Amino acid sequence: MIARSMLLTLVLLVSACAPTPPPALSQAEVQEFVKSYVAAFNEGDDSKLMGLIQHDAAVSSIASGKLYRGFDAIKTSSDESISALARVSVSLGAVDVTPLAGDSSLAVAPMVVSAERFPQDGGGKLMSSEYPGALTMIVKRTPDGLRLIHEHHSVRALGPAKGG
Repeated sequence: MIARSMLLTLVLLVSACAPTPPPALSQAEVQEFVKSYVAAFNEGDDSKLMGLIQHDAAVSSIASGKLYRGFDAIKTSSDESISALARVSVSLGAVDVTPLAGDSSLAVAPMVVSAERFPQDGGGKLMSSEYPGALTMIVKRTPDGLRLIHEHHSVRALGPAKGG
């Protein structure tokens, strides 16, 4: 009887010390993260945007057919693409969320990218174009909060730019 009680006590102690799995990401918190990420992009706040990306070599981003691996490569790409255009903004459609594991989820959404740039001939009038597309993000809960660990966005070209 004493051996059985000691065994039961030991099992209870071991189970009490086992790490508790992180809570599953809710659909609402992933949707809010995606909206915050897009808002930071639209504001041109590169510091805030990069703060939402997991800072390690395993993160990845695919944009315009190019693969960027690691935080530093993504930061360099972000700096270059934002400075190449006069103004860029993203409008999101409904964000669908699929749980992947207790601490990760996949977010998928349609989007429209609006881009304004000066003509190559040096004219002063901005030209604007809209490109429909889609984005996917894998979001993970970390000790620092939700962070993006993978993103992929692509757009379709619709036709010639229109004067703005």
